[in-house]
Amino acid sequence: MAIDLNYDTLSNGITLVNLTGTMDAPGAQAIDQGFNAISLSYDKIIVNFEKVDYLASMGIRTIIMGAKAVQRRNGKLVILKASLDVVKVLSESGVDSLIPMFQDYETAVKMVLK
Repeated sequence: MAIDLNYDTLSNGITLVNLTGTMDAPGAQAIDQGFNAISLSYDKIIVNFEKVDYLASMGIRTIIMGAKAVQRRNGKLVILKASLDVVKVLSESGVDSLIPMFQDYETAVKMVLK
């Protein structure tokens, strides 16, 4: 299954990015340009991983590049509701030290608005 990306800017100024599918090399390539554009346009981003069933190194690269673009402008990007398998991949690759991860929406919102 390919990956689908959609997003919405909420009334509190947070941009909620919803990812659905498999973020392998073809999936990461499919959303790379769109995710990059979002990362360059918004400063408060929550990336919802709840419906991502697989994350490969190219997908990690996409997320890191986006987070760095946001952080260069003193913005915040966090990951929300990643599965245990995805959390394991992110933790083992050290991404969790760069990008905060939360299972609770309210906590993610507080972190982004901080």
